[in-house]
Order: sequence, then C-alpha cells, then structure tokens
Amino acid sequence: MEMNITADRSRSGFTLVEMIVTIGIIIVAAGFIAPAVSAIFQDRRIENAAAIIVSTFHEARNNAVTKKQEYSVVFLKSGLRMYRHPKGNDKGGFVGGLRSINVRDGEHISYEVLSSDTSVDEMPVDLQSQREEKRQTHWKPGREDIFVKLLKDGTIDFGKLDDIPSYRFQSDPPSGGDLILHQKGSRTACYIDIRPTGRVMSKIGEEES
Repeated sequence: MEMNITADRSRSGFTLVEMIVTIGIIIVAAGFIAPAVSAIFQDRRIENAAAIIVSTFHEARNNAVTKKQEYSVVFLKSGLRMYRHPKGNDKGGFVGGLRSINVRDGEHISYEVLSSDTSVDEMPVDLQSQREEKRQTHWKPGREDIFVKLLKDGTIDFGKLDDIPSYRFQSDPPSGGDLILHQKGSRTACYIDIRPTGRVMSKIGEEES
C-alpha cells in the first residue's frame, strides 16, 4: 500500500521540460495580448478626456437654465474652465478649477478647437486676466481667450467661434466637429460636436489623413 502511494507521488507535478514549455507558451501569448490591452487603455484615455469636455458643457448648460444666468466654457491648453457670468448682486467667477483632459504627469491627449481654427499649442496656458496679474476675484474670460457661452435658455452663443456643420460630424467615420481630441502615438481621435441648442456629443474615429 505504501509503495503505491509513493509511486503516485512520484508521478504528480510538472517536469522541468513541461515547466519550460508552459512558460514559453505564456510568454508568446502575452506578446499577442499586450498590444490589445495597450489599445484598450489608450481608447480609455481619449474616452475619459471626451467625457470631461461633454460633462463640463452639460453642467454649464444645466446651470444656465436652472439659475437663469449665463455660463461660459473656456478652453485652455491643458483643459477647460467653467465661468459664471455676473448677474445682479452676483459678481460671477470661475466654478471650480481647471478640468484637465490629461491624467497627472501624463500628456497623452491634445486637442484643437476647429471652430476657432486653433490647435492646443496656440491656446493660452492661463487666462488673459491671469497674465495681467489681476486678483483672482477679477479673473474673467478676455478677448484673447477662447470660450463658448451658454445662454439662459440653454442655447449656445459661439461668439467669435464658428459652428462646424453637424453633417460632417454625423458621417461614418466622422470627418469634422467643433473640437477634435488627438491621442499621442495613435491615429485614434475623438470628434466633439457642440450644437447651437447646447447639446454636446462625441464620436470616436480615425484621424483624417
């Protein structure tokens, strides 16, 4: 009886050759899986950046309608800021801080405002009023800043910007939008359409060649 148990134990487990073959298969499989996983994370970055932009517009629109007060979304090099325009005794001011489209210590996403023919490198790092060293309570969107205003009824005042025709955004793949997000090291792009009604939509596609 004891001899049988000993023989069974000697047959259990892996041999060295089997372990080497198994490890080799795992390494080869990982080589195929890694690019797919990397692509998933890259798509997630651009989707997160688009979500920040869309949610900022929706928040500004909701505030403008419910509070009957104009709000603006201001485009800066690293992201967006939301501004509440003065109304009555309310002197207005920025709502929260910078809403960055990149994660901390990473510059994977850049963008351009097609409706103003401006790339991220041409956008200011700070607001015009910040560069003039005004007190924070006096900061506001200036003439040189790029922003879109949400009116009290929720509609858009593009100001000096132009609205890109929606039919370009609706094409498949999309070929236009008011904003386009670019992803470092990838041809994946996200097109964002800002409607005059205040609605904002995003669509993932390939960069235009």
